[in-house]
Amino acid sequence: MCSLLINDPRPLPGALSNPSDLIAFAEVKLIAFDLDGTLISTPSQVLGERVKSLFNLLSGPGKNIRLTLATGRTLTGVKPTITQLGGIKKFPLVLYNGSVVVEPESEGVFARALIANSSVAEIVEIVSLLPGVSLFLYAVDADAKLVSDESTIESVFYLGDSNRMPEKDFNGMPVRPYAEIKMSTDGVVAALLTASSAEQQVTLLAALSDISGISVTSSGSAYIEIRPEFSSKARGLEILCKRYGISAQNVLAVGDNDNDVELLSWAGLSVCVRNSSAAARSASKFYSNHGAGNAAIEVLEIVRRAQRLFGKARKA
Repeated sequence: MCSLLINDPRPLPGALSNPSDLIAFAEVKLIAFDLDGTLISTPSQVLGERVKSLFNLLSGPGKNIRLTLATGRTLTGVKPTITQLGGIKKFPLVLYNGSVVVEPESEGVFARALIANSSVAEIVEIVSLLPGVSLFLYAVDADAKLVSDESTIESVFYLGDSNRMPEKDFNGMPVRPYAEIKMSTDGVVAALLTASSAEQQVTLLAALSDISGISVTSSGSAYIEIRPEFSSKARGLEILCKRYGISAQNVLAVGDNDNDVELLSWAGLSVCVRNSSAAARSASKFYSNHGAGNAAIEVLEIVRRAQRLFGKARKA
């Protein structure tokens, strides 16, 4: 639960709230949900019928709200959830923590931020010098089209102990050896490093800090995430909003973790779910007492109620 501190968010408007508290929610034109910990609790989770119903009620042909997912996951990692909502050709997506934007109208990649080849080479050199470190490089083809829900635009390459190379990564993507990457054509949008110990993680973080053009984050576990400098979910949503002519003031963002902070700060309305990180709480304007899934239902219900109360006046 989001505790009330000096800079903490307000509770979402409830059934007994003043109707005027809903006016801002009637102005929403795009709702962006983080995935893990916000919309779902586990990658394999089956969405409830109420969530799916509200997604369909608020978005689609003839509706004035767009819904999107803004996640650190890959397209492959998002597919189990987005398929339940109607497929990858129905909703725009912000992937790889903002490095890739996919939208239906383009039938593929609309925007892509890359880690420079020179920076990738420096990362590879560091990994080569440290036994026990594994590197996953994620490449996205900007020219690939989403001709079906089974099509792919991405690849993942592995560098490290060959005996430890998995068949698939945690997104379910087939892993290929680093020797197969073609730096002249494969655009690297993200990298993931795994360390064998906390001490090795500290060493890695220190070495990576000398590489320019990248942003490095650690989740507190053995994982170290690398993305292009200045890439974020907020930047990805900003690109998407320019595409659709939507102002940040008309965006409602929902998240739970540190990689949602830029997005929650940037959006005109923002909500953190129960058990969010301290940084996500302080960046949010509202909080929900519900956790993943139920918080999404609460947010969507509020927007729907606000539209019924003020929708006609807003369109006039």
